[in-house]
Amino acid sequence: MESVAEQDQGAFAFIQALSADLNKGDIELPSFPDVVLRIREALEDENCSTDTLVHLISAETVLAARLLSIANSPALRPSGDPITDLNMAVTRVGRVMIRNSAMSFAMTQLKKAAKLGAVKEHLEGLWKQCAHVAALCFVLSRKYTKLNPDEALFVGMMHGIGNMYVIVRAEEFPALFESKDDLESAVSEWGAAIGSSIVESWGFASHVADAVRNYQDTARSHDGLPDYTDVLIVAHILYQFTTTSEDAEFALDEVPAAGQMSITAEDMLNVLAGSEVKINLLRQALGS
Repeated sequence: MESVAEQDQGAFAFIQALSADLNKGDIELPSFPDVVLRIREALEDENCSTDTLVHLISAETVLAARLLSIANSPALRPSGDPITDLNMAVTRVGRVMIRNSAMSFAMTQLKKAAKLGAVKEHLEGLWKQCAHVAALCFVLSRKYTKLNPDEALFVGMMHGIGNMYVIVRAEEFPALFESKDDLESAVSEWGAAIGSSIVESWGFASHVADAVRNYQDTARSHDGLPDYTDVLIVAHILYQFTTTSEDAEFALDEVPAAGQMSITAEDMLNVLAGSEVKINLLRQALGS
């Protein structure tokens, strides 16, 4: 068993590695499916055909199943005939939701690629959080803003991408798992910065990177209409309330993002009560 000094040395080496990764500015997630990056590139091409997208998606059966699951989710399509094939799904759901399906698939694959059991456990819990926060973002944006709910769903999914990177990277430093506090501290300190760097390097819109970078800044304020960062801040607070014993009144009324969206602590309880089924359906569609 390692001494405290050796554990501290290992934690320091891990932090140095994360700092070096961040300074490079081109962070790649290990075991990230190539097909997802190809789909992302195809979606950036306005001239990309439905046939091309179907061909890319059909190359990965699990991804195809995920897209069909999302396309048929009652939370997203409360009525209408079932979507039974990829051509129909690609045509009906739109490019934003195709991207969402691909990223959902990719993020669930990360935990399957993990070699250490401790990493799998951390990643499993983190993906459940991402899917839950994403579902809350969808519900909140639709009810309290004029933002695109599908885009808000994506922002919610991506908020934990940096945390995932830190946890996967920690496999190279197995001694850290003897100290859960050290790993959680590294995730807390580096997750948001690394996550926004990943989002930027993949070429996603700046509002996604901004939200990933700032969602823990509950003091953030700005002029104008609510933005995606506001939605993510409130969704993350709401998630924390649903998964801990924190009081619903704890501070929401003092959070500028909540004021920006005109949502109170009382509203928050109503959202949870009135949207529980939809939130659970969305989480299920995302594979959580």
